[in-house]
Amino acid sequence: MKSPTIRAIFFDAGNTLLYPRLDERARDLSAAGFPARVEDFQAAERGAKQKLDAWLWPQIRQGEVPRTIDHYYWGEYLALLMSLIGAPETEQARLIRLVADGFRNIRTWSVVMPETPGYLASLQAQGYYLAVISNSVGTIEDQLQHVGLRGYFQAVFDSAIVGVEKPHPEIFQMALGSAKAAANEAVFVGDTHATDVGGAQLAGLHGVLIDRIEAYPNAECPRIMSLPELDAVLAAC
Repeated sequence: MKSPTIRAIFFDAGNTLLYPRLDERARDLSAAGFPARVEDFQAAERGAKQKLDAWLWPQIRQGEVPRTIDHYYWGEYLALLMSLIGAPETEQARLIRLVADGFRNIRTWSVVMPETPGYLASLQAQGYYLAVISNSVGTIEDQLQHVGLRGYFQAVFDSAIVGVEKPHPEIFQMALGSAKAAANEAVFVGDTHATDVGGAQLAGLHGVLIDRIEAYPNAECPRIMSLPELDAVLAAC
């Protein structure tokens, strides 16, 4: 049943709607002489998210955030990954380029959880305004089309195109303007506590954390493990 107070639902893309083919990225490293597992990438993600929180939350609480933040997360992520696979310093630049190029290839982000299309269709049928807000490289709309999800959304805000990244309020305000909704009438769902939930809260939206890899067991915000769990959050708004 549609929430009587929520009109718009915005989603992050990476690790919310689209997940990376970590098995392929692990094979890249193994072929380069450094055996890696999917679990290594997930451990690097958990660690980098925690480091990002420690760096970014103080800025969000002060109400002043940088217009770009993804460089910080990916720097920490790649450094942690190198440590986890035991890469010596002499090899790290080569391996970091290999992994970074893999993640920059938008086709890496092509895993869609089986429940996602049906759930988005149900939200669409209930009359919610749906949009995507993503810190990306200018290709996220194309990738949503490629995997069959673009049709569920009335707008896509790609940071590389609009010129500002989450958690800066400006990108959320663009989405609110498109939806013609007040901030308290909108929910944002994303997988990074500071960037997604913190940014949404700073802009006045309801922030919801999707945390499939349990990076944030103690997060003080609505936390879900799969998109259909959002129904309970919407009912409580």
